Amino acid sequence: MRRIIYFFLVFISLKSFSQETDSLLLKIKKEIANSKNDSIKIVNYLWLNKYYHARDLKKADSLLTEILTMLDTVKFDTRKHRGQIFERRGIISRIRSDYPESLKNYNKAKSLYEEIKDTNKIINVNINIGNLYDYQYDYSEGAKYFKKAIEINKKPFKKQLGISYRLLSGNFDFREMKDSAFYYLKKARIIFKDIGADFEYFASNITFVRFSLEDFDPKFYSKNLDGKSILDVSAQKYSLNDLVKMARKTTNYFKKEEHKHYLSECYYDLTKLYFMLNRFSLAKTYADSTIQVAHRVEKKHLESMTYKLRAQINEKSGKLYKALDDFKVYDKMQNEIYTENKTREVLELEFANKKTKDSILFVKQKEIFVLEKDKALAQNKFILLLSLVGVFIAFFVIRNIRLKWLKERREGKRFKQQLKQSDNEIFALNTDKQKLTEEVNELLTETLTHLRTKEKLADNLNKLSQEKEGVTLTSIIADLKADKLEDSKILVLRRNIETLNYEFLKKIKELHPNLTKTDIEVCSFIKIGFSRSEIARLRQTSIEAIKSTRYRLKKKLNLTANDSLDEYIRTL
Repeated sequence: MRRIIYFFLVFISLKSFSQETDSLLLKIKKEIANSKNDSIKIVNYLWLNKYYHARDLKKADSLLTEILTMLDTVKFDTRKHRGQIFERRGIISRIRSDYPESLKNYNKAKSLYEEIKDTNKIINVNINIGNLYDYQYDYSEGAKYFKKAIEINKKPFKKQLGISYRLLSGNFDFREMKDSAFYYLKKARIIFKDIGADFEYFASNITFVRFSLEDFDPKFYSKNLDGKSILDVSAQKYSLNDLVKMARKTTNYFKKEEHKHYLSECYYDLTKLYFMLNRFSLAKTYADSTIQVAHRVEKKHLESMTYKLRAQINEKSGKLYKALDDFKVYDKMQNEIYTENKTREVLELEFANKKTKDSILFVKQKEIFVLEKDKALAQNKFILLLSLVGVFIAFFVIRNIRLKWLKERREGKRFKQQLKQSDNEIFALNTDKQKLTEEVNELLTETLTHLRTKEKLADNLNKLSQEKEGVTLTSIIADLKADKLEDSKILVLRRNIETLNYEFLKKIKELHPNLTKTDIEVCSFIKIGFSRSEIARLRQTSIEAIKSTRYRLKKKLNLTANDSLDEYIRTL
């Protein structure tokens, strides 16, 4: 009945744990969604990473990669955030026992913290590097970093100072310097308690319980299983029951904080304590919890050690087959860990051998490598030379093609200009030809008209014939036809023409009062039917002058270029 109640309480606690987890996760996601700017958003994502770090290392590691990608897109100084990411990656790699990768990430974080001169963060990363060396059993190197963190801490940053003391105590414990280990652990616990750093105080409780269990004498406790036996730890008296109370209190705290890394260690300590008290049922329960949590957070070494401890519990409980099964799992996991460690060692040795210049094999390999490198370099030079030659040839070919093209282009332009000029000249010639053709046609028309009207003119003039000063109109007309008019004869002819065209002259003056005396006289000659040359002789001027007079007359008479001046005047 007691066992049933206990399992019921464990189930309820796990149920409440999952509910708290879900509510906290929802709260973090809400904060991310409501972030006012990129800086706050990154801080909230780092908070989410911390949440996953205590629960799911794969998700935590993946989220760090996403945060790094986000940092590439923001505009503010991201060095501090990047340092935090590399530091957390170092912790994840250390948990996975990938110590070279862990050190690489820690050094990246340290470099960034030193750039921004963040003393607090530099102390933290020195502590983490020291802790990493302790995990590799290089305690002297680890101690250097812990002491360095203490030396840097001049303000002091009390929390970081306490962490340095706690990890330095672990370093001394690994070197079996128990007094120094308990001394520094005591200093750490006092600092954590004074400043109210509960998380670090309870973490130091885990270390204290582990130190205490390492100092127990199994023979002595096999005879004193009442839980009240006294252990002298650094001048303080502790019983097994005191350690159980401390471990349970620490377990409850980390269960509330949902920190599975420390929670797995708390479960392991309780498993060991209840096993030493011969309370195998509780020991078995906590062993199951340790295996489950350690597996989730990828603490393979702790998981394998718990299988070994559970095998001992099952053996003491008379469950030999289960004990054998657990021991097989323990043996298998140890072989895997051993293989992983040996593989890592081999890789490290191979890496070290690459740097060993005294090795004959290395020298030969280097010579072969150098020869191959020289050969490859010679091939590359030859290829480069061929490429350059090809480039030069291509350059000159392209240059010649371009020059030829430019020449053809210039010639083409010149030909087009000549062609255009020829077209313009042809157009001008055509225009002149057209004008000449029009003038010829006009002259032909005038000539035909003159031929028809001259006879009529001669008849009309004969009617007005009178002898004056020995000159007759008959003789004048004969001279006009023979182009032999004299000045005196021209005057006689002009007076008679005015008399003949009296009605015409009267009408044209009425229609066009703006015409000059010269304009009216030319119109009179045109009306009679004289040609341009005859008008020019009568007017005693040039044919070009008559052409100009005709051009002005057309404008004054409001005639277009297509209208005929002769036809218009004859219609009046």
